[in-house]
Amino acid sequence: MKPYKINLFRLGLLLPTYLVFNVVYAITYDSGGFAFIILWPAFFFSLALIFLGNIFIFRDISKLKSSLEDNEFIQKTSTIQLVLATIGFFMQIIGFPLNYIDNYPVLVCASIMYSIILLIGIYQTIKLGQGKDILAILGFVFAFMVILYTCLGLITATSSSIKNTTPNFAEEFQSLGLKGKVELVDKHREIEMFNGTVYNLTYTENLSDGTILKKYTDAKIHKDGEHLSNFFLPSGTDLETLLNDKEKALFHTVKQDEFSFLLDVYKERPNLQQEEDSIKNTTADKINKLFDTPIASSFKFGKYPIENYYVAIMAQAVSNREKGDFDAAGFYNITTKYLMKNKGLTLDIDCDLSNIKAENASPVETLKEKILSLPKNSFSDGIYNISCSYDENGIKKKVTCPFVVEDGVGHFEEDKLQEDKN
Repeated sequence: MKPYKINLFRLGLLLPTYLVFNVVYAITYDSGGFAFIILWPAFFFSLALIFLGNIFIFRDISKLKSSLEDNEFIQKTSTIQLVLATIGFFMQIIGFPLNYIDNYPVLVCASIMYSIILLIGIYQTIKLGQGKDILAILGFVFAFMVILYTCLGLITATSSSIKNTTPNFAEEFQSLGLKGKVELVDKHREIEMFNGTVYNLTYTENLSDGTILKKYTDAKIHKDGEHLSNFFLPSGTDLETLLNDKEKALFHTVKQDEFSFLLDVYKERPNLQQEEDSIKNTTADKINKLFDTPIASSFKFGKYPIENYYVAIMAQAVSNREKGDFDAAGFYNITTKYLMKNKGLTLDIDCDLSNIKAENASPVETLKEKILSLPKNSFSDGIYNISCSYDENGIKKKVTCPFVVEDGVGHFEEDKLQEDKN
């Protein structure tokens, strides 16, 4: 049987094809997918050649082996080639499509496999005396050039691969004091909003009170490695100017998008609603007992100004961490009472004074006198914005009376008056 002529072009087809594919893939990835509109023919053509290259490798090696059954050298080397080709094929399946961004190590291993197959093919060609014609010589040149460019391509891609390597979020979360488990769910390239990558993460932590905290968060990382933040205050205030050094250092990390959920994580506490209701009910009871008819009708917590809220959050988080409380990095066990005391939250109260009969004084002044007559510690420390509505000479008046309690002692600040004529 006539020996099968080795074709180095077919044997080495996979290597240059993967180089072309990775160039197209890199351009498409860096453009956020927009380049695919132009490069889709090259993309699918390279995939077709990859499919064809796999067929050629198995077919050519098998034909060579079957045509020289008595040649021990060919039998051994062809078997090695088939084993390497099989391993390489499964590598392609595992990492499909092989690219330097998502599966660089697998790409390197597969490239080494196919380079060895091609080198063995060159040696087989020489041993069989098939390297004397022009086509064979061109095949040698092609083979060596392919191996050379493959090596150069892999070396060049190493730096790009490092830049595109998924950050170690587990270490980043642990360095902040987060004790739970962080998982990467998905990632995609972003071009329009910023030039970088968005990582979709899931964070799970078993807290000391038995609560299982599970948060979905995104990390937005610019191509230069900067972690982005969408945190800003509507007032335009630079929050960091209001923080001390420890709070500022912590906030600089927490404001990053992947950690920003911590600023509201205290709301996950199971007893939060009970705690807020207790403050509201206690306050309502104190005010309504001042008169024969209940006057307080609405209670809600507010964040005015908003920067005070975040200053209080950061102060308590730093305090918790210093005490060894690292539930959700120290941001979990923050109480409503603490936020009120540090003027992070206000309690806004609506009072209807229409039915109050006040002699020689306005209903508002009467309310103030009765509140101030209460003993010390009747109200929790904090700011109470008491909004009073009443009629006076056919004019409906609304007055907001800020009542500030510090160390159990309260005082009223300047009223804010709004008048509406009927």
